[in-house]
Amino acid sequence: MRRLPLLAILLAGCASTSELIPPEWLSVPEAARIRAVQLDDEGRVTTALQPLRESGVRVVGNALVRGEKKLTDAFAAIESFDVSESRGEVAFSAKRTDNFDIGLVSTDGSPISWVPAEPVDEAGVQWAPRGNKISYIVRSKSGDFVRVVHIPTSAQVAADFPAARINKLGWDPAGEKFAVAYSTPDASDRVEVMHYRGGSRRTAIPPAEQLEVEVATFAPEAVSLRPRDMAYGEKLPLVIWVDDEPFAWNDARAELLRHARVACIVTRRPPGAEVRASVANTPWIDRSRTFVISGGHIWKFNPRVEFPDVTPTVITADAAVPAGRYRRDGAVVAVPPAVVQSFAARFIVDQLKRTGTPNGSSQ
Repeated sequence: MRRLPLLAILLAGCASTSELIPPEWLSVPEAARIRAVQLDDEGRVTTALQPLRESGVRVVGNALVRGEKKLTDAFAAIESFDVSESRGEVAFSAKRTDNFDIGLVSTDGSPISWVPAEPVDEAGVQWAPRGNKISYIVRSKSGDFVRVVHIPTSAQVAADFPAARINKLGWDPAGEKFAVAYSTPDASDRVEVMHYRGGSRRTAIPPAEQLEVEVATFAPEAVSLRPRDMAYGEKLPLVIWVDDEPFAWNDARAELLRHARVACIVTRRPPGAEVRASVANTPWIDRSRTFVISGGHIWKFNPRVEFPDVTPTVITADAAVPAGRYRRDGAVVAVPPAVVQSFAARFIVDQLKRTGTPNGSSQ
């Protein structure tokens, strides 16, 4: 027997309507982004983009080459690389199997040495200006951290950024301190400066935007955000926001949380058993008012399996929907991929205003 697609099962028997998206739902205010960070001799921070250093090493067909010489075989992808001319060595982040790992290869093409890897991505590798050290970002399941490895001895130190997404790192000329640009689900990009061993840590540039919410780990690769000033016995509508980067600032999600009292669960993957169990055991969540957002990518979701006892409103990307319009089929709202996040934020605020809150603010 031919199986129907998941959304077709949900939509069977439901009338489909197409409507114009209100113009104000097509975008949201954007917080300032920090895409580069550097430290000078006196420890001052600059966020200006720096000119690329010419090393002669480049990526060709997912392999590293220098001039006409091939330094590595091709990988599935190369995320970053940096060259130490004094050592005659290239540090690089390459995807060998499922994750990006850190490797070292000489500029004359010697065999690759791999830094002991973890089962998560390791990215943004670079050499410290002095000291024979490399730094890179580890994308762990509870947030990012910076790892520094002294290559001659293999000694390692780490600086933790729990429930955070690191964007950029820049060393000082002495190779003793670095600046880190990062964001969290409740605050936009900011910069911290610290000694590479983790001491003398300070905020150099504060976030431009900060939400008045509590952030907590909810499940592996998932965090919860809720208002700080909850009343006794208050239950909040639930928003599950599927996002490839659950620990990063998101402008659309911030707009939602500024204008609606909701419990927002941000998760890297569609809600599995652990997320559903945590939701069921959380007393301040009103599961009868649940929204699920696909986060901007097309995602096949079956609410009858994921939430068998409630009917969530699912907001999903659909490239077949014309620009400037959305289509509603029962509990599923399909939106062009480019605007699904801004639409979701404004749509949920509008829906909650229309329906109100049962029994005041708590029940």
